[in-house]
Amino acid sequence: MTWIVILGLAAIAAAVLIVPLLRGRNVAASRAVYDREVYRDQLAELERDRARGLIDATEAEAARTEIARRMLATEREGGDAPVRTGARPLALAAAVAAPILALALYVAFGSPHIPDAPFASRVAADDGAKARAELTQRVASLAQRLQQNPDDIEGWNLLARSLTALERHGEAVTAWRQVVRLGNGNPDAASALGESLVQAANGVVTPEARETFERVRGTAPFDARALFYLGLAEAQAGNGAAALQTWTDLASVSPENAPWMPTLRERMRQTASEARIDLATIKPSEAAQRFAAERPAPRGPNAADVEAMQRMAPEERQKAIRGMVETLAARLEAQPNDVDGWRRLGRAWLVLNERDKAKAAYAKAAELAPDRVDVLSDYAGVLLDDAKGDELPPEFIAVLRRILAIDPDHGDALWFVGLAEAKAGHRDVAAQMWERLLGRLPPDSREYEEIKQRLADLRTGK
Repeated sequence: MTWIVILGLAAIAAAVLIVPLLRGRNVAASRAVYDREVYRDQLAELERDRARGLIDATEAEAARTEIARRMLATEREGGDAPVRTGARPLALAAAVAAPILALALYVAFGSPHIPDAPFASRVAADDGAKARAELTQRVASLAQRLQQNPDDIEGWNLLARSLTALERHGEAVTAWRQVVRLGNGNPDAASALGESLVQAANGVVTPEARETFERVRGTAPFDARALFYLGLAEAQAGNGAAALQTWTDLASVSPENAPWMPTLRERMRQTASEARIDLATIKPSEAAQRFAAERPAPRGPNAADVEAMQRMAPEERQKAIRGMVETLAARLEAQPNDVDGWRRLGRAWLVLNERDKAKAAYAKAAELAPDRVDVLSDYAGVLLDDAKGDELPPEFIAVLRRILAIDPDHGDALWFVGLAEAKAGHRDVAAQMWERLLGRLPPDSREYEEIKQRLADLRTGK
């Protein structure tokens, strides 16, 4: 069917080219013939001008004589004999050859069996290109802003993730370095830096990347990214047994539905085949077994639990949720070093409107991770709920001061600590904080105008 359509289209194209050639004249008028037609028109126009009195008889006779002389000259150049075009046979040959040649080329190089891209997929591709262009523009704007605020850890974090999404891995490495520096070696950021180093090296675990992952393991021994790439480093060095041991440990401490598990299993199978090692002979290390035994329970209910709760009456559902939260609380009492577990418990208590219990959970997380801005921000947020009118809780301000010690450009901390300083009569200190905050805000934003007005009031003593 496809070839019938193609042949039909070729025949139509040939006909479009040939028919005008068959119908057209096979001679073309010479230049002399064309000139004589012009001179005849000039003679007629001359007679009309003389009849209207625009020129006198003497002028008309002189003009007529000149026109006649020019007409005689054209007679000497070639008379009325037609000139044959000579291009018609060539044009006919080209009209016939063109579709034949196109068909031959398509047979040799075309792919009629490949379907056209559906309209929906083309639209999706256009949308993806548009989204990528917008992200690229935002990245450029963010990078320019960070030149003015080089200590903005949140901005560097966003820039690093955006560059990674754009697969600009070399630039992402630079951004992740800043996040690691400003975050005092935060293992999550260091692990992301190591991965960007590998991606920038086209999948090779470089010595710098390996050293980075080793440092991550010093604080987070079973960080999934670090374990995976350290195993990959061993495999690339030809140490198949060491690679499989590292990956077996990773598999033993990972949830079955972890997104990296399919890739990990394939890597293990491939490496075991190349090294001629029976995977069944590789057992998790004692440290991995202990970690797996102490691993926190799943973060939330599974699909069956969710479906069961949806069938419950509101009171029963609330009771079931409370039961799960209390189970998490009991587990954390037995395993108290799970920072993110305490944060989840704090959020859960807030959902149940148990604010005192939420505050205690966030306080525990802040105690375990005193250098993590995200943990301290959670704790500050629940402390702010205790504010009465314009009075900010002293403990809330104390936590924000700890945040500023880690991240001097933290927006909320600059704002609230500035308020506290202004209330205490320390106008210069408050002005310094708000000026710093002003430099982080877009000039066209409502917040920028509000801070600017606050500064003006502060300086005039209002």
